[in-house]
Amino acid sequence: MKRISFALGCIYGLAAIADIFFVFNTYEQERLISKPLLMIVLMLMYAAETGVRSTFSKIFLCALLFSWSGDLLLMFNGFFIGGLSAFLAAHVCYIIYTLRINPGAKGVLQFQPLFGIPILAWGILLSGLLLPFLDTLKIPVIIYATVICIFWTLTLNLFGKTDKKTAALFFCGAGQFVLSDSVLAVNQFIYPFKILPPLIMLTYCSAQLLLVLASIRHLRKINSI
Repeated sequence: MKRISFALGCIYGLAAIADIFFVFNTYEQERLISKPLLMIVLMLMYAAETGVRSTFSKIFLCALLFSWSGDLLLMFNGFFIGGLSAFLAAHVCYIIYTLRINPGAKGVLQFQPLFGIPILAWGILLSGLLLPFLDTLKIPVIIYATVICIFWTLTLNLFGKTDKKTAALFFCGAGQFVLSDSVLAVNQFIYPFKILPPLIMLTYCSAQLLLVLASIRHLRKINSI
């Protein structure tokens, strides 16, 4: 990793710790700095590592940009649908990226589809749990839940399509994202609890970092950077 990327990674870690601390203590004014800073630093780190020259890196950077937009929108009341839409667009970018990885090769799900059952079960259980509380938001939330589970499934199928470490980084990052969004949904619609917002941010920050590291490793492997 380049020296500047290492420095940016350290800044990202400090910003994440600060934001988790602020959200736990409900320091909303301070979060106006810490939360937007997260994706900005991560985008700079990604750009420093990849140069954003290949189609892969451009798609991935778009996902981070949409995530940054989602972070901003979700900070303010009345913009939940806007934030949800931004993160939906980010996941569409992640899905496009994942589908472009060695498309001619077969992944683990093409040999053993049953491995995808736990992800399917998670999506069904989460949707069933949320439905009674969603009112007019049923359709957008269910669409979003479906899309994030599709992305998670596609990252599982990367085993066999790329090296195991890259696949594991993508799979764990997508899984952390699903966990973060699941906890966010519980906190937003079912039962807000003090420990849940810090958990949301911990898993979210971890998810985005893992996905960035996965993409950097993937691009190195295919000699695109």
